[in-house]
Amino acid sequence: MRSRKLLAARGYNFKALTIQMKNNNMLIFLSFIPALRRETVAASCQLARLPRLTSRLLVAMLLITALLPLSAETAFKEVIVYPTHEDGSLMHWLAISPLLYNVSFLGDSMSADVLESKGVNESNVLPRAGDRVQDQNWKKMHYTGTTEGPTMCGLFQVAERGFEYAITCSHAYVYSPKARPNAVFAGSSDDAIKVILNGKKIWTNQIQRSPTYDGDQSNAPLKEGWNTLLIVVDQVWGGHLLCARFLEDGAPIKDLEISLDPPTNNARRHPAATYNAEASGLMRNADAFKMNHQFSDGLKIYDSILKKYPLSDVAPRAGYARATCFHSTKGEKSLNQPKDAVETLKTLLQDYPQDILAEYALLDLAKIQETALASPKEAEATYRSFEQLYPQSSLAAKSLVELARLLAKQEKFEDSILTYRKTIKKYNTSDEVMTATLGMAQTWHQSGELAKALSQYESARAMAQDWHDNKYGVDVGKQAWLQKIIEDTRQAIDDSRRK
Repeated sequence: MRSRKLLAARGYNFKALTIQMKNNNMLIFLSFIPALRRETVAASCQLARLPRLTSRLLVAMLLITALLPLSAETAFKEVIVYPTHEDGSLMHWLAISPLLYNVSFLGDSMSADVLESKGVNESNVLPRAGDRVQDQNWKKMHYTGTTEGPTMCGLFQVAERGFEYAITCSHAYVYSPKARPNAVFAGSSDDAIKVILNGKKIWTNQIQRSPTYDGDQSNAPLKEGWNTLLIVVDQVWGGHLLCARFLEDGAPIKDLEISLDPPTNNARRHPAATYNAEASGLMRNADAFKMNHQFSDGLKIYDSILKKYPLSDVAPRAGYARATCFHSTKGEKSLNQPKDAVETLKTLLQDYPQDILAEYALLDLAKIQETALASPKEAEATYRSFEQLYPQSSLAAKSLVELARLLAKQEKFEDSILTYRKTIKKYNTSDEVMTATLGMAQTWHQSGELAKALSQYESARAMAQDWHDNKYGVDVGKQAWLQKIIEDTRQAIDDSRRK
């Protein structure tokens, strides 16, 4: 019900469809409404006597379909809006990077359309957080300035790393209380810049430089109501920055409002500061009740936040806290109602699929399915869906390690070893490499392959010792973790040799 209310506020029309597929080995129930990638917003399946490979692939496919980010083609009836900076600068953006362009555009990057795909391009894109381009996600960015200037947007923050010869796209839905036919776009960038307003390219400057405030200017007529603004910035080498605002008669326009969700023409606008402050106040009260184990009182307030402030910054956390009131995967005190926790986590994944807490929610969902609900098939499918849903997540390696552990628990030893190896190869900079190396040894041991287990335990001990002495030589917490692995593997090696 909560999902329906939230999605109704976002303008979705509900149509339900039930599909039943039957044969000697399979029984699936799939219900959906057209909202996820033009097709689904929620899916659930029930399995009976599925072949192992079919079960894996099919359930993972259904979960991925069910949890894909909501499509941007449907506008919101209610949105949070952010003000401009006091000098009129836009500091709140949807952004995505790094996006690559064909080498044939080297030196002419502003002629490339890095957003072009399946009928979407620079002139008609209406993104929302979580939409994907080139395996990257649009993100909500709230900039606070850089050392180069108080209203400079540091674009490397989007990818959380530096890069060269790629592009960052920044998009905003800009509300103007009146038509401004004589408005002027004023901005600058590091490096080249292209500006598209309401689907029309109004400015381009193919250049390598450091930015200067208002260095690029172009006529930019604003409509009364909502306008779309897309700015494409190239990165060759060095810094990567953007500044942007609108002027009228030479003075900054300061009464514009910015939404990071696609609005309907008459969308209700909630000022972000007030809306989030009210929701945060309720959140503090709910957390206090939860901390004192007064779960019923806490749940009432979490429910109120999700109902009255579904667009607030704290809404995903309210949903996650609500789930942990019902059941904790960490063994903390709760109401011990795992089925209610599962439903709450699924709702969070449907309503806020690209919030960071959705990634934790998906892992918690799998853990509850595995343990409290004793449903390893569902847990396996959920773990498998993680990497497809969140390929850029720092938790993707952990999801594979958890999957490998679960496979070994079900005595699917070969699959477990292959999954551990995939973790080590694909996420070779993650700490989960250590966990996977040790997990392989434990799986070989569990399967009766004692010689392979002994060799793998020795590799795990050597790796742990190297990390302890070198990689994390000054990290006390990591050293304690590695020291325990060293001691455990030493004991495992001694036990294996005695056998």
